[in-house]
Amino acid sequence: MLAWQRFSQWQLAHKLWNRAPDALSPERQRALERQLAPQLRLEQAVADAALQHRPVLSDALTAAVTDALAAELGEAGFSAVDQQAVILHHTLLEWQMAQVSALAAEPTSEEVDNWYLRHADRFCRPEQRLARHLLLTVDDEDAAAVKAQILTLRDKLTREGETFAALAERYSQCPTAMEGGVLGWVSRGLLFAPLEQALFVLPPGALSEPVSSEIGWHLLLCEAVRPETPLAREEALPKVFQHLLHQRQKQQQRVWLRSLTDA
Repeated sequence: MLAWQRFSQWQLAHKLWNRAPDALSPERQRALERQLAPQLRLEQAVADAALQHRPVLSDALTAAVTDALAAELGEAGFSAVDQQAVILHHTLLEWQMAQVSALAAEPTSEEVDNWYLRHADRFCRPEQRLARHLLLTVDDEDAAAVKAQILTLRDKLTREGETFAALAERYSQCPTAMEGGVLGWVSRGLLFAPLEQALFVLPPGALSEPVSSEIGWHLLLCEAVRPETPLAREEALPKVFQHLLHQRQKQQQRVWLRSLTDA
């Protein structure tokens, strides 16, 4: 098998059973080969279609494919020469599919407007919190002492009138310490789960209880809340355009791939 074929075999085996092909039972190896054969034929047909155009593959595209495959190629143990062969093959596939996508008709202004009117509720700016953060890192030897310190710091904030910014600058081990612990406007999905849960129940001006995570103890201050709000029409329409165009490009690809399969 060629390098790219062995790589496709490796990917499929990991997708189906999270194992290398040579670690599968004979029964699973046979099942793998049955599923792999049509995939290899299709990949070869796409690569052949690309080569007919004698494409000039850009450095940017090659770099993007290299980055996307780096972890899997390293895990699979491919040699440097084989890695380059796999990268070339997948760059050809990406190039060809981009050419097919370019054949899709762009949605008209009327189509974009009509779709937006039917789905305007999907276009909202998510709730955000303006937050500050203080972190004390922990190792096994000083866990109890660090917990006691974070409680002391919270007490300074709630009873002694210390400012969060001053304590963050003095004690925090987060990179935000130099800015007084400022995280800025935070949306869901950006923080560790325990921190997000603590922050997004705080009203404006409220201080969290100490929060434990894998790296230490945290305090969070919610300075302001920006509720979820609908996007302005002029902000939403470009997103609608890109959504509809992406759908059409995927459909264009499916039709073209089906034509290869039928041929």
